[in-house]
Amino acid sequence: MRRWLVIPALLGLVGCNALNPALRYEEAARQLRFTLDRVEPRVELAFPLEQSRLRLRLDVGVDNPSEQRLRSRRVTGELRMQSQGENHAIGQVSFPEGADLAPKGRTTLRVDVSFGYADLKSAWGPLSHAVLRQEPATWTLAGEGRFEIMGIEFGVPFKTSKESGR
Repeated sequence: MRRWLVIPALLGLVGCNALNPALRYEEAARQLRFTLDRVEPRVELAFPLEQSRLRLRLDVGVDNPSEQRLRSRRVTGELRMQSQGENHAIGQVSFPEGADLAPKGRTTLRVDVSFGYADLKSAWGPLSHAVLRQEPATWTLAGEGRFEIMGIEFGVPFKTSKESGR
């Protein structure tokens, strides 16, 4: 009978985090800060125009201010570009490889992606102006970092942007 009295007393002394350490990691993941550090677009014009492509090199910085080492499973997001007062969907971007996020550290995720003219037909004019003429544009990446800790998978949403051509 005394054993059953010890459990509530232990919970009161050490708290629920001691019994479920995954909560510490989940809280640490929620403290992550994502930044779009670099957007390097390149338009590759071809004839016919339908064979043209937009190639992008993206760097996303991830700051981990917590004391916990975290490992992301994947990071994905939707890339958009705002130019001349209009917002254009570019496409899905995925950083499929997991990343080791050191405590009190910064990690950079890099990816090269390519989109065809058919994918970007409605945004092709503003895209080419922003890239070829270096007109002002704002690139936005909104997505989610996925983590698995002790068999529990969860996501952390983020949104970040970067201006170019200014």
